[in-house]
Amino acid sequence: MIGTRRIHLVLVAIVGAVLPCVVAAPALAQGAEAAAGSVTLQVTPSSVPESGGEVELLAIVRDDWGRPLENAKVNFLTETGTLESGGRLVVAGTGGGAIDRLVLTASELATVEENSFRIAVAVGSGGSHLVTSNVGVGIQRRPEAWFTVGPGDLIVAFDDESEGFVTSWSWDFGDGTTSTRQSPAHTFAEPGHYAVTLRVGNSVGTDEVTRLVRVFGSQGAGE
Repeated sequence: MIGTRRIHLVLVAIVGAVLPCVVAAPALAQGAEAAAGSVTLQVTPSSVPESGGEVELLAIVRDDWGRPLENAKVNFLTETGTLESGGRLVVAGTGGGAIDRLVLTASELATVEENSFRIAVAVGSGGSHLVTSNVGVGIQRRPEAWFTVGPGDLIVAFDDESEGFVTSWSWDFGDGTTSTRQSPAHTFAEPGHYAVTLRVGNSVGTDEVTRLVRVFGSQGAGE
């Protein structure tokens, strides 16, 4: 009898030590629907030209334990462009990934005042609670050329003040000389009026502006 009691007590001690480990990482009950703990949104490419294009959307849904959540119902949201899903729910597949595509036209992008817009994704997390995420998509616009003239004598400073993302500059100073610097200083041979042209560009297109610059010699330059 004494030997039997000791064995029983040892078994109880072992079971009690194992139970906390089981509680720390519970398995989902069969047929139970897990709630989303997080969702991340990836867009490819991260920017589109102002003429329009397509953006691939990928949402990755995970549960509270960080595990991919299959069969989660995902809703992609945008105020710009047309979603391939039509705004309907998309079911996440293996790995917790849900895919959609956004189609953008030039007329739709023209209504966006900023140089980017946002895309959001939402997924239910039990009850009325939603887990959301959003990212920005850039708009590659053609730059708008503009420059100002700094004071000086025959040496005149030109400052590029073009709007937008510029990757190239081409100056024509109206006296047969040129420059590809962003904001060059130029020495004129003599006073007079010169038609100075700045042409700027990027991968989308180019723009140029011409301004009449008066060079006063020792008295400085002006417009």
